[in-house]
Amino acid sequence: MNKQCIDRKQLSAFSSFSAAFGNQANFADFLNAPFLSLSDLELQAKAKQSAYSAASRAVLCDVLSEQIAGQASESQKKALADLALPTTFTITTGHQLTLFGGPLYLLYKVLHVVKLVEQFNASQSNYKAVPVFWMASEDHDLDEVRSSHLFQQKLTWETTQTGAVGRMKMDDYSSVHETLKQLFEGKETAIQELLSISEKQSYAAYMQVFLTKLFADYGVLVIQPDDERLKQLFAPVIRRELKDQPSFDAVQASNKSLQKAGWTPQAQARACNLFYLSDGKRSRIDVTQNGFAIDGTVYSETELPDKVESSAASFSPNVILRPVYQETILPNLAYIGGGGEMAYWIQLKGVFQAHDTLYPLIQQRNSVHLIDAGMQKRIEKIGFDVPSFFETKEQLRKTYLLKHDADQLNVEGMFQQFEQLKMAVIEKAKSVDVTLESFAEAEMVRMRKQLESIEGRMVKQVKQQHEQALKSIDFVCERFMPENTLQERYFHWLHFAPSGDYKVLLQQVYLALDPLNSDLIVLNLQ
Repeated sequence: MNKQCIDRKQLSAFSSFSAAFGNQANFADFLNAPFLSLSDLELQAKAKQSAYSAASRAVLCDVLSEQIAGQASESQKKALADLALPTTFTITTGHQLTLFGGPLYLLYKVLHVVKLVEQFNASQSNYKAVPVFWMASEDHDLDEVRSSHLFQQKLTWETTQTGAVGRMKMDDYSSVHETLKQLFEGKETAIQELLSISEKQSYAAYMQVFLTKLFADYGVLVIQPDDERLKQLFAPVIRRELKDQPSFDAVQASNKSLQKAGWTPQAQARACNLFYLSDGKRSRIDVTQNGFAIDGTVYSETELPDKVESSAASFSPNVILRPVYQETILPNLAYIGGGGEMAYWIQLKGVFQAHDTLYPLIQQRNSVHLIDAGMQKRIEKIGFDVPSFFETKEQLRKTYLLKHDADQLNVEGMFQQFEQLKMAVIEKAKSVDVTLESFAEAEMVRMRKQLESIEGRMVKQVKQQHEQALKSIDFVCERFMPENTLQERYFHWLHFAPSGDYKVLLQQVYLALDPLNSDLIVLNLQ
């Protein structure tokens, strides 16, 4: 396998937080324990075993069996059977229900979890873990999930629906689905199974099947948390949040500590960190002097909590309480996420304590940059190393020209000589007649501009001589950092599986991942 690793600290594309979080010892005050080795997972398993009840496990297994059993592969059925055992735990990642499961980093999240699960299971014999993908089906930010970039096209689900994305109908989905099908028309590969999933269901149900099939070979259990039975397990937290609102003070205290340590808090808590779900709506629950308000309707201090008993699924946690919901219903050891997710997870230790829930280990997912054969040839021909292409396009073009025509482009000496000539001319003019000084200065400014024009023509001519190389630099830079963002955040993973045989891509990525290494992995695809 041809791969190399680049320290995040060397790349401006990663935030200072993301670069620093590779060493969790720096954030020990905001964690129950830093996640530094596989042995930390075993310690977490001992703690979680006493904190997670057999009754909760039974509900979880029943729900998962009902949700995915009809679509599960043999490895997923095995993981589901293992989950029923009291010594089996989960390692989890999650994501919004993005269009066709993009972009690239969704693969990296999930396969990171798979690799970590396998390493943990091989490291000891007391416990077992299975990989879980948590569907953020209650998220209502449609703009963040409705589009994907694939083959230089932007595919978009054009819908006017509102509310929790997972509850949306798919009546208006056929157009974008048909566009994707046309891109792979006549390519009888694994992609056809994904393209044939029925749209006559909710978007969450559709995506659960899509993701279950996508990761069928890796035993990943895909959970849809918008379920009444699972929400009933979370009901004590919902009631506590409505009654006492402890999360706000806990986050405020964490934020002060983070700011003191030099970090900017990622998320802000509200007095009540719950939404209320109804048809086409995910509405904030606001605390008022008389109780609660939802879209202008006021509920008494007892009226809204009473609804939890009969309809817990109507209550939806926001970003502050969503992790607590996850850790309440799963026998989870660790959550794997991106740098932005880690930034808000470190705000939540006090929230977990306030709701008497065990805080998990957390870990930043691997980041990967893919280079296909065509891109590798361009890079070799240009002659720069891979890290160089994470610089700005303009800087790289300048570096290339200086490298290949430094003597032709080095006009610094010429301008230094001109400055000496300028001073001599002005002094000479003054010695003849002081009134000539301003005239001489004006003429020298005009001559300076002519000199700059000559420089510009020289640079233009040199650029023309290297036009093909500069175009290659532009092409590579735009693929490395499309719209000034990391490739993994922009391109759909099918961009690197143009035949539709995505299983080959998944396997190459899986083999390259290293869950205990925080560096950027640059992978040359075979």
